[in-house]
Amino acid sequence: MVEEEEGRAAIAEVAAAFAAVVQGPPEETRRGVYRSLVRRGILGAVRAQMPRTAMTLGARFEATVDLWLDEALPSSPYLRDAAVEFVGWAAARWTEDASVPPWISDLARYEVARFDVAAAETAGEPSGLPLALDRAVKFGGAAQVARYAWAVNRLPEGAPGEPEKEPTAVLLYRDGAHEVRCLVLSPLAAEILARLLGGARLGEAVTAACATLGEPLGDAVLRGTAEVLADLGERGVVLGAAFEQGNHDHVTHAASERGIVAGERT
Repeated sequence: MVEEEEGRAAIAEVAAAFAAVVQGPPEETRRGVYRSLVRRGILGAVRAQMPRTAMTLGARFEATVDLWLDEALPSSPYLRDAAVEFVGWAAARWTEDASVPPWISDLARYEVARFDVAAAETAGEPSGLPLALDRAVKFGGAAQVARYAWAVNRLPEGAPGEPEKEPTAVLLYRDGAHEVRCLVLSPLAAEILARLLGGARLGEAVTAACATLGEPLGDAVLRGTAEVLADLGERGVVLGAAFEQGNHDHVTHAASERGIVAGERT
């Protein structure tokens, strides 16, 4: 076939294609291809962390990511951080846009928080120290408190639906099997845990939380504190009292009135 006309034409076509690969496209085209690949990578990373948000928004989700990349760009060199930065940029815009469901910002923040907890490092082994009011409590490294105006944590996985408008506070953590769990908290519990995750000592966190919410600091609170800490200890969330010096692990406490833990959802 090499000696035939069509054979020579075919060989010439293959040679031209090979030359184009070796030489590469023009510089402007190469920049365009590279830019497209980078943007696709960032979009994929963001979508992976908030699949339900992306599904709800449809084409608008990708358009919003594109707009963010045009106006802001992620500041972190790590793809896993892109979703957090994107939500921080997009939340206010979604809230002001009447065509977007009013609970989308909360859903996006909830999905990103769950991913963050799933990917976080653990705090290591139990400290072996008993809990005390004048000490912080060593907490599993993958725990955090989050608050939402909508009960987005109640949305069923993989099914359409809209959350109820209900102020909700939750504790997100990983269990012994490394599954992300969600405990619904009372307002007092959320106040206490937020302070303790910031490193406050147990007594200070409980006192400050009660003062903020106007709750009397009495036997009910102290009794509830002991019960909740024991429950979180059984779940592997509380790892004992934190060392006073040289401790670089994440620390926290959990305490509140009876009934602080309202339920659990995966």
